[in-house]
Amino acid sequence: MIRLDKYISNLGFLVRSKVKPYMKKYEVLINGEPAQAANQKIQYGDVITFGGEEIEVRETVTVLIHKPAGYVSSDVSEADYPSYRELLDGCPYVHMLHVAGRLDQDTEGLLLASTDGWLIHRIISPKKKLPKVYFVSLSKSLSDTAIAELEKGVALDGGDVTLPAKIARIDEKTIRLTLYEGKFHQVKRMMEAVDNQVVYLKRESIGDWTLDGLEKGAWRYVESF
Repeated sequence: MIRLDKYISNLGFLVRSKVKPYMKKYEVLINGEPAQAANQKIQYGDVITFGGEEIEVRETVTVLIHKPAGYVSSDVSEADYPSYRELLDGCPYVHMLHVAGRLDQDTEGLLLASTDGWLIHRIISPKKKLPKVYFVSLSKSLSDTAIAELEKGVALDGGDVTLPAKIARIDEKTIRLTLYEGKFHQVKRMMEAVDNQVVYLKRESIGDWTLDGLEKGAWRYVESF
């Protein structure tokens, strides 16, 4: 169970101290009945009505986003780039979400955000070896030798060594790359390690989650593990 004022605060509608004054002026409902107090206990599965909007009280929320280029995988906007949260129109839980595996602002594709800390750890931890598949366009052809190096694991600038990857050649300058970890700018740094450069990058899947049926810029709720 959780306090009503705490959950409303977590949703980002009001700071906790402002919930009680708000309730003196405006009606807040719990399962269709007027809430009795700001500190009233609510439970998962309840529906609160706040500001005329019905919101289910959920233990965890996870959303899958088809991120376009030009958005940052940060909870707040950075410089000239808006946060991925700007894409989550209509999601009342947006202020509770945190990204599970970032994408660069110029990278497109599958982005997961969740309130579930365990799920986020499961996705980003290299120990879990959750496959992440990328569509990669390159500046020049990737040789068989370079593919063999990448599939064995390469040393990145700074000294990090990658886990073995899987590569499927699509055409001369295009590959599908499967990683089992998520180092900073990893795909770009891997290609630079074999004297190549990424021209276009899109994450197609994480584990069993895919972009199937989801237009660029759109999002949907998904189930956790």
